[in-house]
Parts: sequence; C-alpha cells; structure tokens
Amino acid sequence: MRFFQRLEVRLSLLMALVAVTTSLITIALNTYQRERTFRELPPEVRDFLRRNEGRPPNLSLTPELKEMLAAGRELRVQMRPSPDPANPNPVFFIAPLDDPTALPVQLQAPPRPRRPSLEVRLQQNLLIAGLVAAVLGVLVALVFARRIARPIEAISAAANSLAQGDLSARIPTPRGEDEVAQLARNFNHMAASLERLEAERKAMIADIAHELRTPLAVMQGRLEAIQDGILPLEQSEVDRLHYQTRLLSRLVEDLRTLSLADAGRLNLVLRELDLGEQVRRLVATFQPALEAKRITLEFKLPSQPVLVQADPDRLAQVVGNLLTNALAHTPEGGRIELEVQAEAAHATLRVRDSGPGIPEEALARVFDRFFRVEASRSRATGGSGLGLSIVKALVELHGGLVAARNHPEGGALFELRLPLRPARSS
Repeated sequence: MRFFQRLEVRLSLLMALVAVTTSLITIALNTYQRERTFRELPPEVRDFLRRNEGRPPNLSLTPELKEMLAAGRELRVQMRPSPDPANPNPVFFIAPLDDPTALPVQLQAPPRPRRPSLEVRLQQNLLIAGLVAAVLGVLVALVFARRIARPIEAISAAANSLAQGDLSARIPTPRGEDEVAQLARNFNHMAASLERLEAERKAMIADIAHELRTPLAVMQGRLEAIQDGILPLEQSEVDRLHYQTRLLSRLVEDLRTLSLADAGRLNLVLRELDLGEQVRRLVATFQPALEAKRITLEFKLPSQPVLVQADPDRLAQVVGNLLTNALAHTPEGGRIELEVQAEAAHATLRVRDSGPGIPEEALARVFDRFFRVEASRSRATGGSGLGLSIVKALVELHGGLVAARNHPEGGALFELRLPLRPARSS
C-alpha cells in the first residue's frame, strides 16, 4: 500500500488541513476586526499607535544637575537640534541662572530603539499564535489519526487473512463502546461463526461419508460373497440387500430435504388441517411397531378441532420422526404419551417417552445434524441422526418452534408449537 493511501496518513492530512484552515480563518477574522476597531479610534490616537516609536527617551541626570536640583537653584534650559544624525533626540543645555559664567551642562537622551508599531506587533503576535496552534493541531491530529487507524488496519489485515482461509484470525478488541470497538467485536464474532460453521461443515461431510459407507460396505461385502459362492443367492439375502438400499435412499432423501430447507427451496402446500386428526391417522401406522415392543401409547386429544395451516405430507414427516425417535428410546414395556392441545395463539403437540431421557450436555445438540445421544444403538437401529434436524427445519418453515427437555418424572419430552388458525364461523 502506498504511503498516501494509508488510512492514518489521510486522516492526519485531513485533520491537519482542518487545523491550518481554522488558524488561517482565525487570523483573518482577527485582522478584519482589528482594522475595524482602529478605524473607530480618533485620528491622533490611531497615528500614535501606528508610529514605529519605542518607549519615551530616558534622560539620565548628571551629578551636577542633581546637585543643583537638590540645592533648589533656578536653572535655564535651552534645547537645540541634535547635530548627530544617528541620534535624533534634541540636546538640552542647562545652566544656573545665578551664575552666568558657569558652563552649561549638556544633556541628550540616547537614541530610541527602532521597534515595530503597535499594529504590526499585534499582527505578528496573532500570526505566531496561529502558527503555534496549527503545529499543535497537526501533532494532535497525528496522535488521534494513528489511534483511530490502528484498529481499522488490524481489522483489514485480519479480514485479508480470513479471505486467505485462516478462519482463526482475530483482532485484539479495543476498549470502549465507540463504532470502531463495535466493528472489532462484530468482526471477531463473525470470524468465530465462520470458523464454527466450517468445522460443522467438515464434520457433516465426514458424517455423510460414514453414513453412506456403512450400508455400501455391507452391500458390497454380501454381493462379493454371493459372487464368490460363499453365500447362496436366496430371498433372505435379497431382502437384506433391499433393506440396505432403503437405508441409503432414506439418507439421501433426508439430506435432500435438509438442503432444500436451508436454501429456502422446499415448497410447502399449505392447507387448513386438524392437527389432532392428522396425528390420530399417523399413530395408526405405528401400531405394529408399538405392539412388537409392548409399548403403551397414551393419546390425548381435545374435543374441539385444532386447526393449523400446514403441509399434510411434511406435517406427517415431522410427527413420524418424533414418534420414531420416541419408539427407539423407549424400552420394551414402556410408555409413550402423545398430547395435542390448543393454547392462546398456537397449537401444541407434546411427545413424551419413558426412556432414560437426554443427558444435560446433549440437550443443546439434539437437533444438530448427525448428532446421536447413543451413536452405537442409533446405527444399529438404522438411525442416521437427521430425523430431529428435519423436524426442526420443517417446523420452522411452518412458522413454529420445537424444543426438547427432560420430563421431571423421567423420559424425554419434545414440544412442538404451530401457529393456530381459528375455526371458520358457519
């Protein structure tokens, strides 16, 4: 960067220009005011002030004159022009009146120093004061310009490092609450967010690769065993391969759903729905799984319709993922509670299981992608760690909220809220 393109140099020049301009304007205004004031003075006073005369001449009396004056003798004073061009002060001849024969005492003041007039001295003093003020202003401008430009230059350097891929670039946060300090704190916050997002992106890519590799490795191993004649090509093997294919298809579809939701391209076909009725229909499809694990389902519905504006397919996906999660974490012989309720301005769906609950350190991450509270068991049951992430994305697309917490009596509780649509009057 060229010297004159640096921010601190331009700030310094700008402040110096302001200081010099202010001093020149002050000098000009004072000169104009002085001239106006001088014009208002009487001519003789104005001429006296403008004469380049110094102080009045200093006459030093000789010892003889001091003796005459002390004796009270009468003196005769005669003034003559000075014969010396270098000393224009008149010459005084002083002699006593009572002694005509006494030689007169010659007395002449020394030449007066040549000094500028009062008007010129005022102008000089004003000019000196203006120059001193301008120099001080330039020095102060340099100090403040450097102080202002230092954090901005640090932000520029950190931003360049950030652009080169160094997401760990940070700047020392300056003190204070001014705009520069706020800019520095916002930059550090942005850099931290980018670093976190990049780490999450890398982790997500690794998780996707792992999730895709697991069923592919199973399929490849069994197909190679069939090719080598180790395993017979039976219906059971075809069923196992088909199961792994379904896992892959579900993972790809989940990833597609999340990517469309992130890009804002997931289209919703909104309709007026009764949330309670939709949940009732969906629960019927889970009856075989509930009976297989001997899980009791307690279903609480209001007597009146709970109307919401939602996409029926996406709503079924949300409720299905919540029930699947509850079913996976509820032990055999356990209980799942499902409640639909209409509150002031929203409809609420609560899903509670009787499982071990969610560890406190995992509560903040249950909706993160590929996050599993129990990774080994989730993989064993075919979970991809995307179900709750899809729930959160779809609920937010509907303008709702979803939260997870542990119930005081045990088990995990998921609460979903959607905007409530009032029933139409007949």
